[in-house]
Amino acid sequence: IKNTLQSQQDNIASISKAIVERKPSRIFLLGSGTSYHAGVVGAYVLNKLTNILAVPVQASEFVEFVGNSIGKSDIVVTYSQSGESTDTLVALRHAKSKGALIIGVTNTPGSSLTVESNHSIVTMAGVEESVVATKTFQAQLAVTFLLAVSVAKELGFVSEADQKAIVNELANTPNVLASELPTWEKKTKEVALKFKNIHDVFVLGFGEGYALALEAGLKLKEASLTHSETFSVAEFRHGPMSLVTKGVGVLMVTPYSQDRLEFAEKLAKELKEKKATIVSISQEGLSFKSKVSDFELKFPKINPILAPIY
Repeated sequence: IKNTLQSQQDNIASISKAIVERKPSRIFLLGSGTSYHAGVVGAYVLNKLTNILAVPVQASEFVEFVGNSIGKSDIVVTYSQSGESTDTLVALRHAKSKGALIIGVTNTPGSSLTVESNHSIVTMAGVEESVVATKTFQAQLAVTFLLAVSVAKELGFVSEADQKAIVNELANTPNVLASELPTWEKKTKEVALKFKNIHDVFVLGFGEGYALALEAGLKLKEASLTHSETFSVAEFRHGPMSLVTKGVGVLMVTPYSQDRLEFAEKLAKELKEKKATIVSISQEGLSFKSKVSDFELKFPKINPILAPIY
């Protein structure tokens, strides 16, 4: 995160100006797997900070999804750790042929994504040796936050002072992560001991928390070969929760607002009655009032826009 912020801040400021000069009507954020989930986070943040419609799309579905509707007034942000993902490059070429402005986000300098994009942002996460791509995901989030806040500032939705405050808080996250990791490691080992005999897990979230829930569900599949499904907290009530029984795990990324938190707690109580094992992940100061979670994992207070970085 630190290396990425130091190397890409001026580049992202320049790219933000190019985006605003286009007077875009839509911003599409594309990727596959983990990279797609970074785009989902980005869409939530852009839709909150600006008046430009931001739409996350799986790269493999992009051509079918947008058809011929894409054009010069559209921005396409493409994410790929390797910069060589076939589905992403196919989507990029389709959008570019229609005149869209292409922003490529990758961890690999000199890759096809950097060559074929109009502008590129290279994350400085180093070689990604882990299949579950943890550090590149955080680096993608870091540049996504920088880009969203910078575009919002160029459009006049965020003041220069607020932009500086958010960027400074983002720049401090590596220090916070370093200090919190030992505690998180201890707590997650306790959760793992409980979950090692659980074979079905539902991962739930609201807003940006839903985007993180998508990524957590993917990590459970990739790293532990555990069957997992992801839903928004509200959508889970419409059918899927009928599958919850004793022996099922529920991982809930709790909302960043009090009213949504109360809704999530109501659902958690119902799941507890069904004998589910519940793990809640929440920001300090925002947690369930009642003891419904078997485990609680806490992360420090931070601007809600940046919360997904933890």
